[in-house]
Amino acid sequence: MAFSGVEDHLYQGPHERPPNYSTIAPYAPPVTYPSAPSIGPMLINGVPAGLEYLTQINQMTVRAKFSVSQGWGRMFDVLDPVGQRLFQAKQEYQCCGPVYNVKISDNSDRDVLELIQECACTCTRQLQVYSLTGDLLGSVRLHLDSFVTHLSLRNPADEVLLLIIGPSFQTNIFGNSNFEVKSRDEQHVVGMIRNESEQFSVYFPLDLDVTVKALLLGGSFFLESLINQRRRQVMNRRNSH
Repeated sequence: MAFSGVEDHLYQGPHERPPNYSTIAPYAPPVTYPSAPSIGPMLINGVPAGLEYLTQINQMTVRAKFSVSQGWGRMFDVLDPVGQRLFQAKQEYQCCGPVYNVKISDNSDRDVLELIQECACTCTRQLQVYSLTGDLLGSVRLHLDSFVTHLSLRNPADEVLLLIIGPSFQTNIFGNSNFEVKSRDEQHVVGMIRNESEQFSVYFPLDLDVTVKALLLGGSFFLESLINQRRRQVMNRRNSH
């Protein structure tokens, strides 16, 4: 799961330019939030099974719980806007499996999402998001650039849906940081991911498609993983001197 090469190698297509990121554009999380989820399953046509409650919220928070040396490597809670646990997530370390694998389950211990990164190649860093039934919901792709953090949310046809843009991993891996969620033409800020006090809070429109909300949740986990890897590299480098 090495994250080497980000500060030394730039990946840009023949017509690509780095996305614009200076300060957070005018966007504020909503002040009021929906109530806590009702108990019991609810089926909604067109919404992946297990993700029905996402239709009612405009914010989620990813909070790491603890790490262990064997078996499941790390555990997380995904909280709803009123601080109740919506999902729990487990990151598994496998010597012969994907370089990054997180299974997200509901409070009944039913898996609802799986996040998989098969390869750590520096030019194709990509996280795939799968539903409870094993269907590909889309992917989160990291575009390597020294000046900004740039991820794109993509549908199964590999079409860009939204962008996540924030400060460079070279300068903002310790302390708090904000990442804009922008339209694919970069003209509109539609949400935000805040890395604050060792947790990631993602804000988005209430009426955003549930599948895209799931991809944003996957993007939050991907960011957490990338920043955590970069921190370990920096600390290991300091300790080796």
